[in-house]
This record gives sequence, structure tokens and C-alpha cells, in this order.
Amino acid sequence: MSNILIVDDSILMRRNLRILLQQAGHNVVAEASDGMQAFSEYEKHLPDLVTMDITMPLMNGIDSVKKIIAKYPQANIVMISALDQKNMVFEAIQSGAKHYILKPITIEKILSTINSVLQISPPADQNLTSEKSHKSKSGPTPFNIENKNGIFIVSIQSTITPATLKDLELAIQGFLFIKPLKLIFEFKNMTSIQDDILAGIQRFYQDIEQAGGVCRIVSGDLELIMYLKNKNAFDRIYTEVAQTIL
Repeated sequence: MSNILIVDDSILMRRNLRILLQQAGHNVVAEASDGMQAFSEYEKHLPDLVTMDITMPLMNGIDSVKKIIAKYPQANIVMISALDQKNMVFEAIQSGAKHYILKPITIEKILSTINSVLQISPPADQNLTSEKSHKSKSGPTPFNIENKNGIFIVSIQSTITPATLKDLELAIQGFLFIKPLKLIFEFKNMTSIQDDILAGIQRFYQDIEQAGGVCRIVSGDLELIMYLKNKNAFDRIYTEVAQTIL
């Protein structure tokens, strides 16, 4: 387990990063919303790694890197930036940052970068890509994720369980960094759904909308549609993916 300091002026970004990192087994020791606070929190906790935004009030990420590296030259700092900030990323690297991640951030990007900087070898069975990581050890894939022209289609099978739902939650938390986010939950060949699974999907749906994304629900089974409507689970349920307008 690695101790990590998150630095970003966005509360939502810090929240999403914290959830993602904690689910990956890391310990978020502190958060900071500007470069000055970042230096103070670094001195207090001496974390293994810092995720550092570039554009922040009071002191930006580049100046914060310079300040931290001047006193702690071995600090592991990873810059998080937009595509149009490449010049600033280059300056941060020259100032001592170890790596960078360009937005939109995915779970694969951030975890592979952290593992690289900290020289962590992931367990042999830990694979966070969609098709491989979501396979059940003794049955068909409980869910599958496709990216079709920027729209993520999450096909959920009847084999999904509370345990594999946690794998899906990890993937969804990674999607919350993507702007714009468009996602479809398709209940594939499902005629019923457990209440705890439904509650989890409802939570993911709300997280996506709160992050500014657009989410749709698709089911081709009449019985399941009636069940979801009786539960008032979602505002609208589509019968085919092609019907959704995103």
C-alpha cells in the first residue's frame, strides 16, 4: 500500500481520484486544493507519491513542484493536465516531476503510471482492461464494456454478482474523469435482477449524472422492464441501444 497526496482545486476530481486510488489498494493520506497547501501537506505526511494538478489558485502546480523538489528532491510527483497544457507539463518534468497523465483520465492510465513511478509490479491476476478483468473464474463474463464512437456500452449479464459488481464500480469510477461522458447500461439477456445489484446500478447512474455525464438504461425483456418501472428505478428505459440518443 502506498501513501498518496492528491492535489487539485476541484472537489469532484479529488473525490473521484480518492475513490479510485483507495479501491486500487492505495492510502490517500491527505488532499490539497492549491500549491501552497500541497507543500504543507507534503511536509506533514511525506507521502510516497503526489498527484498534482497544474492550474490552481494561490500557487500553481508547476511552482508547487519546484517548491517541493527544492526541499525534497526524491519526491515522486505525477502531473495531471489537459491536452493543451503540454508545454506546462514539460516545464513541470524539467522541474522534477516524475511523470504525467493527460486528461481524460482512465483507471488504466493512472494506475499504470503510479505503478511505474513507484516501481510496483501488479499481481499477475490484476488486469483492469474491460474484457479480461471482468471475467468470472467459473462462468461467462458478468459484464462487458465497449467503446462505440465515444459512447461506453456496459452490457450486464445475469451472471453478475455483488462481488463482480465491485469490479464494475471500479471501472465506472475511472469513467467519471472522461469529459464528455456518455454511457449506456444494457441489461443483456436478463429477465430479472437482484435488488442489491439494481441498487448498485442506480448508484452508478447517479454518479455519472452528478459528474455531468449522460446515462441511459436499455432492456429488451418486458418482465424486467415492468419490474424496473414498478420500482421507479429509472426515469426512462429503452428497449434497444439504437433508440438512445446521446
